[in-house]
Amino acid sequence: MEFDEKKGTEDVTNVTEKSNISDTEVEKKETAQKPPLLKRFWKEWGDVVILLAVVFVLFKFVLQLAWVPTGSMETNIPAKSLQICWQLPYKLGNPLPKHGDVITFWSDECNEVLVKRAIGLPGDTVSFSGGYVYLNGELLDESYLPVQGITESPEESFIVPEGCVFFLGDNRTGSFDARFWENHYIPVSQLQAKALLTISVGKNHSWTGVRLIVK
Repeated sequence: MEFDEKKGTEDVTNVTEKSNISDTEVEKKETAQKPPLLKRFWKEWGDVVILLAVVFVLFKFVLQLAWVPTGSMETNIPAKSLQICWQLPYKLGNPLPKHGDVITFWSDECNEVLVKRAIGLPGDTVSFSGGYVYLNGELLDESYLPVQGITESPEESFIVPEGCVFFLGDNRTGSFDARFWENHYIPVSQLQAKALLTISVGKNHSWTGVRLIVK
């Protein structure tokens, strides 16, 4: 039997071409079945992206985290504790707080964000006598204080101007507040948020855990 060299070469060529075509078709199918890069990324990391976006919006516009480095609000807010505050109303406008609200605000005099309790609102007269605070001539109920009857002030009374708030710290013997500031009043436009929760985890704190702000 004689071997047809030409035919044999053609057969090998045909097999090779078929094999190449087959490989190309497989690659095309795999490429067609493989989702686009962006789609694959979203499938794997979409939940993380959404979570990060929600957290960003939450703490940019709705909630504020405030660190309290000093004991000016002891024992309701221990030194070196974290505050979770409601800031949405102050992002949308300049609402007045209620008497007794614990508020974060920017102090030009101290050049930092402070956390204090709103005692006097526009038009109020805040006065001090016998270690107690009086609001518009009436004894102010300050049951939130750890100790009462120890509040002293260099000035006997203050009349809160329009558009401003008068703030005191709960630790009346250890708080640098409106009684001692050169400018006693904070403009409403500088208020940032209302404190809601205190997170205290320090070893030497007066208490540890999570608590609602006492009013």
